[in-house]
Amino acid sequence: MPEKPSLDTINKIASGDNEFEKRLLSIIKRELPQEIEQLNENFAASNYIKVAENVHKLNHKINIFGLEQGSRKAVKFENELRSGNIEMKSEFDAILEKMTQFINTI
Repeated sequence: MPEKPSLDTINKIASGDNEFEKRLLSIIKRELPQEIEQLNENFAASNYIKVAENVHKLNHKINIFGLEQGSRKAVKFENELRSGNIEMKSEFDAILEKMTQFINTI
């Protein structure tokens, strides 16, 4: 069964504080597209060390949405990028697309 993003971790962090939850989601909704754009710019420039740094940063959001398999893939992709291996790009893009679609529904 494919892994799906959820708000479980955000709900735990917020501990029932709806305002905090809204602020956190607002930040994620603003930052996620910017971080994806930065990753794609660095990828287009073949700056794979910077892309690895982008993946590392995005992995925090992957974890916040409870995507454990996605997080493991992100760590692997980050390590491979540091060696110049870009084979996992489409897999990582699929994770980002899932997250983007999810935040667009909340």
